Amino acid sequence: MKVPPLAVGVGGGLLLVLLLAPATGSALGSLAAARADEAKATAAAAQRPPGPLVAQGLGAGDDPDLLAERIRRRAHDAGVLIEQLRASAGEGGLVRVHLAVSGSEKAVVALADGVERDAVLLRFTRWEITPAQGGSVRLTGDAVAAKR
Repeated sequence: MKVPPLAVGVGGGLLLVLLLAPATGSALGSLAAARADEAKATAAAAQRPPGPLVAQGLGAGDDPDLLAERIRRRAHDAGVLIEQLRASAGEGGLVRVHLAVSGSEKAVVALADGVERDAVLLRFTRWEITPAQGGSVRLTGDAVAAKR
């Protein structure tokens, strides 16, 4: 007796379904657990009042000009020329700073490192160091600092 090809295909498909059923069930169970965890985390985040962005004493304050003055003072102490320095209040409790400074490579890198390591939490989001005239370098970049 000859078995029709359709019966062989159906039989093979049913056998494959039986073999893959446990793996599919565990994957669907993991998906349901992950969705439940996500729902719990979303609910918990919605209930918490927003806290400060940074710890006490690490904020830039409410006045962007004070942050600009702090950077100016550091640059002056390091012997670095400030070509541009613009600080402005950004959205979401941030202060945005755009700066362009030039000087010896060692002094410019030390200034950038010192600004980021300062007690005020300030981080460069974009920066570029390029050669300038007379063997000096120019640092241009944008940074953000958290207000209180």
